[in-house]
This record gives sequence, structure tokens and C-alpha cells, in this order.
Amino acid sequence: MAEPRNTDRDLEIIVEPEKIQHLLKNHLSKRTLLIQGSDPPGEAKIAGFDEANILSVDLGALELQENDQVKLFRILGRYIELSCVVMRATESKGMYLLSVHHAGISKKERAFSRIPLQPDEVHISNIRTSKQTIDASLFHIPASVRVNFGLYEQKLKSQADFVKIDVFGPRGTIWDEMRKSSKPLLVTDTRVEAHYRSAGETLDYADFLEDKLKKKIEEYRKEKIISEVAVPVIYLTHDQSRIPLGYIQLQSRTRLFTAEDIAPLQVTAEELVNQIRDSNTVLLQEKEQVINISRGGLKAVVRNPEAIGYLTKQNGFTFDLFFRMQAPITLFAIIRSMRATQAGELYLSLQFRGSSSYRKDDLARFKQNMDQKEKQYEAILAKRRALLGQK
Repeated sequence: MAEPRNTDRDLEIIVEPEKIQHLLKNHLSKRTLLIQGSDPPGEAKIAGFDEANILSVDLGALELQENDQVKLFRILGRYIELSCVVMRATESKGMYLLSVHHAGISKKERAFSRIPLQPDEVHISNIRTSKQTIDASLFHIPASVRVNFGLYEQKLKSQADFVKIDVFGPRGTIWDEMRKSSKPLLVTDTRVEAHYRSAGETLDYADFLEDKLKKKIEEYRKEKIISEVAVPVIYLTHDQSRIPLGYIQLQSRTRLFTAEDIAPLQVTAEELVNQIRDSNTVLLQEKEQVINISRGGLKAVVRNPEAIGYLTKQNGFTFDLFFRMQAPITLFAIIRSMRATQAGELYLSLQFRGSSSYRKDDLARFKQNMDQKEKQYEAILAKRRALLGQK
């Protein structure tokens, strides 16, 4: 399992009884709140409260014991929650007396309206994510990565007398410096001290070698290497994380590499990364229900065990979003929180992130759909407010 996501909101905590009383009187009186901890959340209807901030609440079918803790929440521009302790059940079925321990109000208003959806209204599918976790550790390089390194070494054999593609070396090596800086290495002529220095675009080999520079020049002379160029291999994961994975190194005994040789080698490194990512990508085509959606993200429930096994190890993934009777919209999102249930379901809260790979048409169609959903939802809310006599 992945490490638990931090789901704490940025809340202003209110403990003063008079401030809680003000919140109840002016914002929550006669309103329905939601009960935290279930999907979809159950409803809690506040029947009344006293000056000691003791609530009389109808919790419906929820059964609680004395001293149980329960959180009630509602979004009124900002997220508001009440942390309560059960005092006792009353004689009326479903009614409880709750003592408000403290309240919490989000410091920022929700940027976008969250719109609840019917089960068949919106779904996600075609989830693309990693089969195996790739990290920068020398001890966790999948066999598929090693295989692709070997294949690309063979492709480059004709470009230099010595070709090497490998993971970054241990601490204290020039390859470790490349890992930390993501800069290429260029020594146009290994016989010239000045060529070990850099103005900033490449690694400053002379600065790294310090008093060992002459020794390195002698090593190159003995090996008959007159020029060297190398670039980092930076792996881009499905959750858009950059992982310095290794390097491509070319050494020549006959030709001098120049700055013009760096760009083509970087293109090769990108091709190598794409090949590794393709071989490490799984496509999951089950339909997964979207519970609610906003312009900034969505909440989904994943029921496919295979998808659950992969997604619990990820920070984000790419998927297709389907509005009913429409072509898919490809999006990338990071996982803000996740919760597994005893029923074998995984609830995911996702936040959309921008990507240069998005098609302009996808974003335009997403906006059009959200315009329509927001209008429909606002009309529903307006009817509810009218029925309740609220503004």
C-alpha cells in the first residue's frame, strides 16, 4: 500500500464557546449538514441547540454510542466542520445530543463548485499508470530499464568508440554531480585544461576535479580518449515526477565533440525514456464511477482490484473522462487523498493538473460540460432554497 495521503484541510480551528455559538446561530441553524466518514456522506439535520452548544441532531440510520466522536460538515462558500462528541441518544429514533468540541473553517473559499453526480452520469476509464515503481536508487531498477539501456547502447555504437548507458554512480562521482544538476558533460578536447571548464550550461569538470585535473588528463591520454560528451537520462513518471535515472556517455579516440552534439544526444535520451515508459505502462479499461466533479478535480470510486493495486502506489495518473454520450476527454490528475473500504472499493479525490499533452479540444469540451453542469446544479440549489425559504 502507498503511504497515507495527508487529507488535513487548511482550517482555522475555533474553540471559544461564544464563537461556536455565533457560527451555529448565524450560519448553521436549520441547515442540513453531512456526516464525515461515509461515501456518499449521510445527512445530519440539526433540530436545535442550546447556549452550551449542545446540538439535537437527527442522524438518520447512523447508530452511535455515548462518547463516540463524529464530524459534521457543510460547504457554504467555505468548508465548515463541527467536531462533536455523542452525549446520548434521545427517545426519538435517530436523534442524538451532541456536544460541539470545536469547529473548523477553511481559510480559503473552495475555488470551484463541487457538483454531485448520478452513478451513470460521468465515469473515468482508460487509466494509464506505471506497472512498476521506478526510483533513482541503484537497487530498484526494473529489468525492463536495464534491457532498454542495453538496446540503446547498441543503437549508438556507430557514433563513438566507447558508448555507455548506465544508472548514476555512487556519491562523490561526476555522475552524481550530473544527477544533482541534470546538466550535460562536455570535454571537447581532453588534452586541453581549459576545455574542462564551463560557463554554466554544462558541468564544470575542472571545478569538480580540483587538484585531480592533471591526473584525469593523464588517464584520458593512457586510454587514448580525446573527447567526451554525456547527458542525463531523466525519467518522467505518470504522475509527472522527474526522476534522474542514469546517463548516456560517448567517448571518442578520433573526433572532437562540440556543444552541437549535446542536443541530438538529449533527443536520444528522451526517446529512451519514452521507450521505458511505454514498456512500464499499464492500461486499465474498466469504467469507474465519478461521484462528484468540479473544474479543479473530481472524486471517484474505483472497484477494479487490478486498478486499486496499481493506483495505491501512485501519486497521480492519466485517464479518460467520459460525460454521458460523449467522446472521452484525456486528463492528468494527482491523488489528493484515498480511502479503502472493507467492501474492496477505493475512494480517490483527484486534482486536475495541466499538461502540455492536453488537446485544446479536450479542454474546451471539458469547460463546456462544466458550464452546463454548474447551471443545472445551481438551478437545483435555487429550488431547494426556495422550498426552505432561504436566500
